[in-house]
Amino acid sequence: MIKIKQGLNLPITGSPEDRVSDPITTRSVGLLGGDYLGLKPKVLISPGEFVKIGQPLFHDKNNPGVPFTSPASGVVQSINRGARRSLQSIVIDVEEGEKISFKPLSQKEVELSDSAKIRGRIIDSGLWTSFKTRPFSKIPSINSNPSAIFVNTMDTNPLSVNPEIILEIKKDSFTKGINVLKKLTNNPIHLCTCKNTILEVEKDKHIFHHTFSGPHPSGLTGTHMHHISPASLSNVNWSINYSDVIALGEFFETGEIPTHKFISLGGPQVIEPKIFLTRVGASTDEICNGELKLANNRIISGSVIGGREAMGAFSYLGKYHNQISVIEEASPEDRELFDWGRLGFNRYSVIPLFISNFLKSKKYNLKTLMYGPDRAILPIGTYEKVFPLEMLITVLLRYIVVGDTEKIQSLGGLELDEEDLALCSFVCPSKYDFGSLLKENLARIEIEG
Repeated sequence: MIKIKQGLNLPITGSPEDRVSDPITTRSVGLLGGDYLGLKPKVLISPGEFVKIGQPLFHDKNNPGVPFTSPASGVVQSINRGARRSLQSIVIDVEEGEKISFKPLSQKEVELSDSAKIRGRIIDSGLWTSFKTRPFSKIPSINSNPSAIFVNTMDTNPLSVNPEIILEIKKDSFTKGINVLKKLTNNPIHLCTCKNTILEVEKDKHIFHHTFSGPHPSGLTGTHMHHISPASLSNVNWSINYSDVIALGEFFETGEIPTHKFISLGGPQVIEPKIFLTRVGASTDEICNGELKLANNRIISGSVIGGREAMGAFSYLGKYHNQISVIEEASPEDRELFDWGRLGFNRYSVIPLFISNFLKSKKYNLKTLMYGPDRAILPIGTYEKVFPLEMLITVLLRYIVVGDTEKIQSLGGLELDEEDLALCSFVCPSKYDFGSLLKENLARIEIEG
């Protein structure tokens, strides 16, 4: 077992109970262009057109052969574009209708099928987008082969679903999904779990089982890869989340593209935090309707430290998100005069500024307030407390801020994704959003080297 010591379990109120509540359905779903880095879409449908489940909605000109398919049948309500005609979202009003189906394959048929056939079915179904490369966190090209595939069955993000609950319900589908992955490559498949997992991992020459423990980010794929097989330009790994492995297993078993998944709704502003089944790409506004305390709330697709604000054209569940988080928007009245000099019974800080630092079990109704503007990076050991990878993190963050791509590569920056720096951004006394800066630098490295 690999024990992670540095990190932080954010003490925020509103964690969901460890049980599954009733499903929540929505009348609209959306595919978000921002979920796919480097996307240059060729849209194949028009507003007002009726689409089937599994019908391609667009292709990526930068990654030929990968279809992005509809998670629901219905009428295309809108195609939202942003600056330079970037694709923000495609919104579909859900109606009962046709679906694109495939021939179901039994486990024996999967085992007897060749790799090309299995790969082709995954691509045609649209489930190829479940994979992400490291470095660069992009959908792999259809002809590429990974150095290893990392299957993540953990989630240590604040307010997240406990994956063990879902795996207990969908254990058979997960196992079938793993068998599908084994047909994609002869290289290692690293199954990363918490200790005492309910999964029964069979001995297999391709499957390597690793257990992790400790605070967040012990459940992130970047942490797993760093300790097992660090990603680099010459060692390109793929990753896939447990919910997408379940979807693969269900697809091959039934021949139908899965349209639902389990997620959590949590945070200080949620009346009753819960885990439930909903549509892939579900409307976050519809899910949160009647579930929130009356206030000026911020709805987030993903975690409170690494998610994306779900608002307007973006108010839909992200492809790679298994949670919706809600916190209150801060107001000017939330700032107090000389607040840094107060005792701070209800204030949280990673460094021991307030008396609340001694109240280890206390949880807080955290808001969006940042307590100050950007300023110079201060090397006071804050980042080292929450970053468990063996890197010179303060030095690396400095080079990420100034955009020195050569230094970023030499210090291990290619191993990282935005989520790996979310805690560094949260504890940063300088108020930098390191994740977005990392994304900009990785895009430059991919183009310029």
